[in-house]
Amino acid sequence: MDTLLSFLFERSSDFFCVLDKNGFIRHTNAAFRKLLGYSEEELANIKINALSHPADVRRREDFVNTLIKKKEIKGYEARIKGIDGRFYNIKWSLCYSSADELVYASGTNLTNKLNGTDQGHLADNIQYILQSFSEGFFIVDNKWHITAFNPAFLAVTGLNNKQLKNINLKKIHSLGMPADVITAFESAFKSNLPAQVQYFNDFYKRWLRINIYPHKNEVMVFIRDINSVKIQQLILALEKKVLELNASGSFTLPQTINELLKGIEEIFPDMICSVLEVDKVQEKVYHLAAPRLSPEYCKLINGSAIGPKAGSCGTSVYHRSQIIVSDIDKDPLWDEYRDIARPFGLKACWSTPVISSHGAHVLATFAIYYTTAREPKAEELQMIERTSNILRVLIENKRNQESVKEQNKMLQEIAAISSHDIRRPVATILGLVNLFDRNNPDNPMNREIVDHLNITAQELDSVIHTIVEKTVHLRDEL
Repeated sequence: MDTLLSFLFERSSDFFCVLDKNGFIRHTNAAFRKLLGYSEEELANIKINALSHPADVRRREDFVNTLIKKKEIKGYEARIKGIDGRFYNIKWSLCYSSADELVYASGTNLTNKLNGTDQGHLADNIQYILQSFSEGFFIVDNKWHITAFNPAFLAVTGLNNKQLKNINLKKIHSLGMPADVITAFESAFKSNLPAQVQYFNDFYKRWLRINIYPHKNEVMVFIRDINSVKIQQLILALEKKVLELNASGSFTLPQTINELLKGIEEIFPDMICSVLEVDKVQEKVYHLAAPRLSPEYCKLINGSAIGPKAGSCGTSVYHRSQIIVSDIDKDPLWDEYRDIARPFGLKACWSTPVISSHGAHVLATFAIYYTTAREPKAEELQMIERTSNILRVLIENKRNQESVKEQNKMLQEIAAISSHDIRRPVATILGLVNLFDRNNPDNPMNREIVDHLNITAQELDSVIHTIVEKTVHLRDEL
């Protein structure tokens, strides 16, 4: 860095830092270090995510991609954690230099007080706590105007300080509040009683929880992202329901799996789920369940061959491993199936093989389609793993039931053969033996008796051979 620029960089009251495009801190100035309480050595070569609020980390990847494209962004607000654990809301101006692949950032501190117009009555310790909260906090008056908020609320809404001040709460589209949430606010204002409500935010596609505490003509509100916990709860409830359906015996395997997939699609509204069953010789896949997938598409791929470039499902069976195709239009695995998928608007497909508990063969594939090109998130991968395990239980349980029925049928057939088909030739043989003239071996009737004994013995041998075949088959089934 140029000597003069370094001099200005180090002595400026604004915050300066330099990062590489992967987010590792290369340089910081004195003002930045003084605010956060770190030494230069403590900040050198650590990743900025380690100092960032979790909500900001989630949106940073998209931001970095935008910065690399646009080269310069102003007014970006993000929270940085000081050595004391307190989060400071910093307003940044950033530029990206493609020549040295570095990000140059300057910022100002917005965190001296809780954002709002009237803060004189708030004690310093309360200010500190509210600023450090990982959940959003805001105050709204009875005319729905937001009068104060903390930095975490900025991340929840995706708005900046200027956009949030005195805005009407109902007009913040990124909060995605449905009618029942608005009703909860109205009830709190009217009854002066606290309330809690959970809802699915359609804007961010995540679950949020709101706690409302009325005071005079205002309500204080805490808002938290509970997506991970809520999804785990919903998946647990779905698994319990599906296992109970399976145990009841009133649903067929396709019907049970269809209920499972419908439940997953309710939890993850953008997902289109499908399960294909693999034939016994591990050569083809066949439709088993797909509640939202077009029946025409299911018909077109039904009976597709397994192979190294057979879309997502056929390839996952071939390699016995998860196949993530984030963009069907570009991935070579879909060369032979792309034209089939295109009319149905399918852009991504992630397929996971359901492998038998003994690892001998692949039972089925669990596929997730999207109408947009995208990679799976961590919580989606967790759900996929859990669902694959449930599918293994369902399929093996049903196959075991069918195997037991088949074994019982074979045992009944063997019993029937033993009681009828064997008894008849044995009785014939015993009767012929009694007719044999032992005193006169040359009696012509003895020759006829021997001929009948030979025919009956052959019949008995055939019956015994049939029993042996069925017993061997039964042993193999076991």
